[in-house]
Amino acid sequence: MRSVRVALAAGLTLLICALVLTLLGSPLTVASTDKVRGAEAQIASTTRGTTYCQGGETLPQGTTAIRVWLDAAAGPRVSVVVSAGGRTIAHGERGSVWIGGSVTVPLAPLPRTVSGTTVCVSFPLHDESVVVQGRTSSPAVAAREGQQPLSGRIWIDYLRPGTRSWLSMVTEVARRMGLGRASAGTWVAPAALALVAAALVLASRLLIKELA
Repeated sequence: MRSVRVALAAGLTLLICALVLTLLGSPLTVASTDKVRGAEAQIASTTRGTTYCQGGETLPQGTTAIRVWLDAAAGPRVSVVVSAGGRTIAHGERGSVWIGGSVTVPLAPLPRTVSGTTVCVSFPLHDESVVVQGRTSSPAVAAREGQQPLSGRIWIDYLRPGTRSWLSMVTEVARRMGLGRASAGTWVAPAALALVAAALVLASRLLIKELA
């Protein structure tokens, strides 16, 4: 019985520590982007594995992730390589089964901004399809698949940690979570959190009782 209590207490402690560390962390913000509102276009689509490369990019200082606007129902594994002057300066990989209109690939941050870079995005495909989103452009500056230019440039976002922690934005996040509800208000998020906490306490007590 004592071992159950110890294990339960250890699990709850780890959960609380993880929550605190998350709140003290900072959400990613967009340091730079190629995305232009109102200029959405499907510039390519494929059902086979390939590599798309886009030159004329700038990798901002401290970038920890690159978001590439690829659309897939169940996305494949994606690799990103950033090069400058023929030398790889950053690279990262994201596992498969991502969904939606974009995929975010983590990178090791650089201490400086690097201009004139080329970003190459590679992925394998098996019975899937991927749509590339971006904006139309002239072939001279368009992204390329090998030597073949696409119909435009791929949307790429460069992400890095913001200057504010999640903890400092708790009130703002709670207010936004309360929007669009039948009974809107900042109280919605704390109420949901209180219900989760109550359920956790009741489940813990029931577990201890059953094993007593």
